[in-house]
Amino acid sequence: FMTAALREELKQWLERLKREEALDPERYRNSGMLLRLPNGLAVEPVLIRKKFLKWQDAHPEFPRIVFHGLRHSSATYQLMISGGDIKAVQGTTGHASADMLVNTYAHIQQSSRVELGKKFENGFYAKPDPSSPQAVPAAGEPTISMTALLELLKDADPEMKAKLRLALLT
Repeated sequence: FMTAALREELKQWLERLKREEALDPERYRNSGMLLRLPNGLAVEPVLIRKKFLKWQDAHPEFPRIVFHGLRHSSATYQLMISGGDIKAVQGTTGHASADMLVNTYAHIQQSSRVELGKKFENGFYAKPDPSSPQAVPAAGEPTISMTALLELLKDADPEMKAKLRLALLT
């Protein structure tokens, strides 16, 4: 997937590359790379690093990071806004495997784990407030004991058990 804004920017960039080639087609050496010098040769990684360092020097308000940190920041942000959708982020970042993404970026899910732990503690271990009214079944409404409910659950199919777990955790 490519955003409309990125698609438009790439279109303009490719048009610029064609204009540069048209200026001096005899001397232009089309490397086929997206990032290239005005003569068509590929931009070497060292040049990109130097430009990035120069940019960082000009912008001290931002923390200094290594260039690869931009990719790390992007993947982290994508995981956060996608709710941890590993496969979607793998597709946009180009990571070879979901495992690599999970192992590298597991730290960002720490706050989610803490929040889940708090919800579980409050929901599972919470002491009922004696001053708050308790739910009372309406007349004629069926009731079931905890023992009977557990017996029913033992015999439930796996799909039903999964739905119940999901309902209990949300």
